Amino acid sequence: MTDQQSPLVSVLFITYKRFDMLERSLRAFRENTNYPNLELVIADDGSGPEIQARISTLHANVFALSPKNLGLGANNNNGIRHCSGKYILMIQDDWLCQGPPDYLSNAIAVLEANPGVGLINFAGAPHPPDLTQRLAGCNEQPCYLTPAPYTGSHKREFLYSDQPHIHSRTALEYVGLYKEDRDMEECEIDYNFRWENQHRFSTAVFPAYHLRAFICAEDAVSFRTTRFRYKVAGALQPLKPVILKLSPTIFQRGRSFMQWMLRKMERAGLVR
Repeated sequence: MTDQQSPLVSVLFITYKRFDMLERSLRAFRENTNYPNLELVIADDGSGPEIQARISTLHANVFALSPKNLGLGANNNNGIRHCSGKYILMIQDDWLCQGPPDYLSNAIAVLEANPGVGLINFAGAPHPPDLTQRLAGCNEQPCYLTPAPYTGSHKREFLYSDQPHIHSRTALEYVGLYKEDRDMEECEIDYNFRWENQHRFSTAVFPAYHLRAFICAEDAVSFRTTRFRYKVAGALQPLKPVILKLSPTIFQRGRSFMQWMLRKMERAGLVR
């Protein structure tokens, strides 16, 4: 369904070897979004001919199917290059849209009224909204700037999240494409810092939609819970406060060494 009076939104589904989840994610989006001018783009990171043949049967407008597995950054970039919209809504294949159906129309209304807002998060850390900075464009649901990241976590949080969010193309082009590295974390951390260090575009959130418009389908099959590095991090988590208290320097060096070793093992194909 299209409406030329509404700016085109490219909805970019990021996927790798999870056809069933992608199919669910695409279906949930179509059932719970009533925005009238959409371009559905699927970017697959080299899942192989059999899976990509199945992907090609899905109800989408554009297929960005890589013949090789090149990593998250390259898959993001391949998808973005195939997007034509003024705005790009990025959804990884393990997220399900729950609505309400007008969440995207309201987000676009805010972005159109506030060109300095480059990113609206629908998930990620609960960054505190500045309630003195309500944004124009939507009277139905309030949207606020989030000028500072959430600090109530054991880890450092960033305003950018690879979880469901909508970017303006202008902001995305200003910050640049993703780092193309086989290591998923290298890609994400690099973009986190680049978004943090630019001051032209702001980040915003609809409190009513955060972690409600989209929910994670199954943590049990998420790459963040099944990858070996996350299992190691979970096993070592109880030691973190003890080592930090003993020596922050030892902690930092030990973490750097562990990350280096894990990257080596992943690239050698010893672990996933």
